[in-house]
This record gives sequence, structure tokens and C-alpha cells, in this order.
Amino acid sequence: MARRPPRRAGWTRRDFFNWMLNGVMGLIALVVAIPVVVEALTPVFAKSTEQWVNLGSATSLQSASMQAGSAGVGGVARTPYSYIQTDHWAKLPAADYAYLRYIGGDCPFYVLSPICTHLGCHVNWVQSANQFHCPCHGSVYTIDGLNVSGPAPLPLGVFRWKLTGGDVYIELESTFTHAHQRTGESPQQPCLRIG
Repeated sequence: MARRPPRRAGWTRRDFFNWMLNGVMGLIALVVAIPVVVEALTPVFAKSTEQWVNLGSATSLQSASMQAGSAGVGGVARTPYSYIQTDHWAKLPAADYAYLRYIGGDCPFYVLSPICTHLGCHVNWVQSANQFHCPCHGSVYTIDGLNVSGPAPLPLGVFRWKLTGGDVYIELESTFTHAHQRTGESPQQPCLRIG
């Protein structure tokens, strides 16, 4: 039986390279893990800021909805707005639109998000069908934003809004927090008027 030569005390070349390889791999793992941990913890420490955007005067919005409607019933009016979009450190001007309908009563305005809940395309209002249609994958919504057909899993989002100084303001981030509360079994639109 052959005997192995005795191992010398101290490091061998193999030990040194193993130590170097483990050190480099540990450093790479640390460099990869830092951004992941920072991204995961950012929402915990981020301050929640409400951003209210002016849609215009209540009287002009009511008039636009009534002109879009028929027989004294408010129709859907596409209402553009602009805002400042904050992306980490950059603040950039942006624009979008909402669908507004005058319904009267204690909660006179009903403001829908144009974002389809399937994959985020903008839906179109089709006056002749009295429905919203998504051009991307065919989702269809009622005038109140409830699902009729298609792959969309949720109804359209509803904006929280408030009346300040005769103008209607919507809260930009409010639609996604309320879309899940609306189902086809409860067709009553929520009055998301603030104040």
C-alpha cells in the first residue's frame, strides 16, 4: 500500500487559491446584495406624500359632462391634467387624463382612471356602446368602470377627489387602493369625495 507524503505545515498553493476564490465570491455576493436590500427597505422608510392635481373648475367639468351625455344625464368626459412625476431624485413634468362623469347629489362627480387593470393600457370611451374598451387585449367595462368581459381582473380605479375653491382636485395615487374594493356584485360606485 502506497503511503501519502506527509502534508507540510502552512498554506499550499491550493489553499491560497481557495481562500482567494471564496473572498472574491463573497465580495461579489455583497455587491449584489446591497442594492437588493436597499430597494426592499426603501418603501419602509419613504414618506407618503399625497399629490392632488387640479382637473379644472367644477362648473366647466359639469358642463362638459352634461354636453357628453343625453336627456339631462351626465356623460363621460375625458379630462386631461398635468402633474410633476417624481422618480427617485428626478422630478419631471407629465400629463395624463381621467374620465369624469357628473352624477349629481351629495357626490356630484365620479372620476375614473383610464388605466386598464389587466396590463395598464389606456381604455377608450365608446359613446355608441356606452362602455370603456381596452384596445390592447379587449377588456370591456361599464360606464361605472365595472368589468363586462375580457382578461381584466379588477374594475377600473376610482380617483378620490375634493372640491377646493370651486375647482375639482384628484389624488393621483388613490385609484389602486380603491379598485380592489369594487366588485361586479356591488355596482354602486363609491363616493370618494374628500371633505
